[in-house]
Amino acid sequence: RHPIHSEQDSKMAAAAAAAMPPCLRAAKSGLGRIAATATATASDTYAATSLTEVAHRSPTRLIPMPSSAVSRAGAALAAISSYGGGMVRGDRQDLDVTVGEGARLGLVTQGATRIYRRAGRLPQSSDDHDHDDKHNSSSCRSNLRAKVGRGGVLVVAPDPLVPFSRSSFVQRQRFDLDADASLLLVDWFGAGRVNSGERWDFDLLSSRCDLFRRSGGDGDGDGDGDGSVPFLIDSLSMDNRSRRQGRADNMDPFCFAASSDATFDAFASVILHGPAMEEVSARFEQLSRSLASEHVRIRDVGRHHLDESAARQLKQHDLHLGGRVLLGFSKVEPYGRGAGDDGYENDGIAGTYVARIAGTSNEDVYRILHSCLRPLKHDFGIEFYRDRIHGTTSHKPIVVPGTNANKASARTGREIHDVAPRSSQLPATEKSSPLDGHASWCALMLADSGLPTGSFAHSAGIESAAQLGLFGNPSNVDQERVARYVNAAARSSVQLLVPFVIAGNALARTHHRPSDLDELFHQWQKLDQFAHALLATNRPGCKASLDQGHGMLRVAIQWLGASSNGAISKDSSIAMELAQRIQGEIDKSSDGAGHIGPVFGFVCGFLGLDEKATCRVLGYCTARDMISAAVRLNLVGPMAGVNLLDGAYKAVEEGIESGSMDTTCIGEDDDVVSTAMEAVSTCSPVVEAVHPTHDMLAVRLFRT
Repeated sequence: RHPIHSEQDSKMAAAAAAAMPPCLRAAKSGLGRIAATATATASDTYAATSLTEVAHRSPTRLIPMPSSAVSRAGAALAAISSYGGGMVRGDRQDLDVTVGEGARLGLVTQGATRIYRRAGRLPQSSDDHDHDDKHNSSSCRSNLRAKVGRGGVLVVAPDPLVPFSRSSFVQRQRFDLDADASLLLVDWFGAGRVNSGERWDFDLLSSRCDLFRRSGGDGDGDGDGDGSVPFLIDSLSMDNRSRRQGRADNMDPFCFAASSDATFDAFASVILHGPAMEEVSARFEQLSRSLASEHVRIRDVGRHHLDESAARQLKQHDLHLGGRVLLGFSKVEPYGRGAGDDGYENDGIAGTYVARIAGTSNEDVYRILHSCLRPLKHDFGIEFYRDRIHGTTSHKPIVVPGTNANKASARTGREIHDVAPRSSQLPATEKSSPLDGHASWCALMLADSGLPTGSFAHSAGIESAAQLGLFGNPSNVDQERVARYVNAAARSSVQLLVPFVIAGNALARTHHRPSDLDELFHQWQKLDQFAHALLATNRPGCKASLDQGHGMLRVAIQWLGASSNGAISKDSSIAMELAQRIQGEIDKSSDGAGHIGPVFGFVCGFLGLDEKATCRVLGYCTARDMISAAVRLNLVGPMAGVNLLDGAYKAVEEGIESGSMDTTCIGEDDDVVSTAMEAVSTCSPVVEAVHPTHDMLAVRLFRT
């Protein structure tokens, strides 16, 4: 608690409250702090976990949940709650969690967390400089920071977040993990008040989780490099405000209506790390294979193998799911370690995994989480989410026509998102100075499909989506759904890559002296580590990024090495030396470094392209490669592909806008990389759930 100590402080607080906009006077800033400590026995084992600190300030509440079953397991359990069951405009919640050495702590919620809609208008705060929201102080915000000691186990298993229509929510979570620490984090949100006709109608939903190793620098050779860089970033930011302003091209920008037989109303991202999560990871992997095998023939390759009885429990009919579920599973490879050709390395090392679940209802996600988390009963004495399972089978919600744009389709109870009529008017863009002659020529060369960068070897998940039946029967492909998927995937990919491209471009333009080479290489390496931390959550996407980065680097070395006449840049010598050092780093790390975003940004910067032109060339190439994949998979014809590429322009522009940052005020001494990394995120959860299944396809045209 933070008491007011004097009468003067009290008057100042009252004056500040009176000056606050009326719509924010009810907003609260909640605080919570919880610590779990294990009691050691004479045999140096840990017998029990006790909560040594529980403190909170309204509206946040931390409620210990003691039970005999949890106590017998030697664990502790607490619930995160709030008065009112949710957050209103401007609310903020800050939680600090500490799990001591050998302790086991489970954090749950008492029910779904509601994010209530905005009421009225709020002027932009003059002192709000946080980039996260683009984002102003009217958003609900939740921050969690946790430290897990050696051998400790932390499970964060909340109920779903429910964003109301026109609500805005920003969440940031950071976990600092010691050696042998274990973590399970469920980050889960639903479509909103579906029974009232609201589906994915929020203004902003942004969630990011960073995982750090606290034992970095101890010489364990994990390849993570700079200790200031997380080894895993899971970041998602979906911004509906552009659609409300009429700039977006359709009513399903995030691809939740991707499937021909389902509309997805729930999405969960599950992060698993450490030795205590190996059996849970095995169940997620087995379920991913089981769900995919009902639609496509899969390969008999996997990292985990369950016994027959456990595998039998993880089938759709045994889980009694009520609708279609997509589950993508990826093992996170450390930076600098290349993955095997089959996508798996059975090295026996406890690692990090990411599972992404897209379901037609929250109840289906409850059933999946409950089934996969069952092995944790041994450590915690309870089955997480067991009390949320009602009835024998999930049922899809009955949709009542609502008041938002979806109500016209709500009567069907299934197809909600309708594509808006395409406007012939292009979105307004700011005037920029034209490229000079040679920079323009370089941009055309970079966009040329003949440039040998290997980009056509990958499908960005389109082949997986087609084989999983998201576009309908192969003999009668729904081309409108193909267009939706391509637009969503292009926007998400561009939004993710743009911060890396801009940062690389800015570094190339601001570091042009020979004495800058060491610093420039260090900044590139840090940028590349960030790229890997984000892309490693999607194994096929990570491999595609590395392949294209290596191809672009080979082209750059040839290109820059031929610029002896100085036509490309007066800095071509430092560019060439940097490219060779990067190539040396790639050779040293067995192809586990060199992602396309940082490499593309550096190359374009040295070629004289400004950041706007660089982003647009990247966006064009991204959309072109996806549509080329759709044509080669016979999903659309070549002539239809022309219209599809033209229609992807707006999605790419939206991705560029969402991922961009202002670099005009960044000097040589500023940390360009850290500034850029505040903006990184994807925006299409369904694509993120579909893409990882590419590794398990038995028959495929494109590389894994």
